[in-house]
Amino acid sequence: MENEIKVVELFAGVGGFRLGLEGWNGKSASSGYRKSLKSPYKVVWSNQWEPSTKTQHASLVYENRFGGNGHSNEDIAQVDVSNIPNHDLLVGGFPCQDYSVSPPFLPTHLTLFQIIILVLVI
Repeated sequence: MENEIKVVELFAGVGGFRLGLEGWNGKSASSGYRKSLKSPYKVVWSNQWEPSTKTQHASLVYENRFGGNGHSNEDIAQVDVSNIPNHDLLVGGFPCQDYSVSPPFLPTHLTLFQIIILVLVI
């Protein structure tokens, strides 16, 4: 598509941002999937990882819905960000972990927000 906007979706869950941007089967999310949509958005890479569970339910749903090509199911803190494709727009469905820790209990690891900054810088 001409003027395609390449998107990276972090903390993707089951793909809410992707549905909103790309629609579903050529239909608009805002119309309840009744009206056609020619979206300029294309998700080129996504990541979903739930650290507290062995079975990655959200990632499995995401892959079932959109396929596994360009989808990462690994801890974002362990991803080599230089391998994330070039993109025009970065979106993320923030989990609350980094915001539910109040001072003086600061995390000893990179916060998820810091990882987003790292992706944007590289």
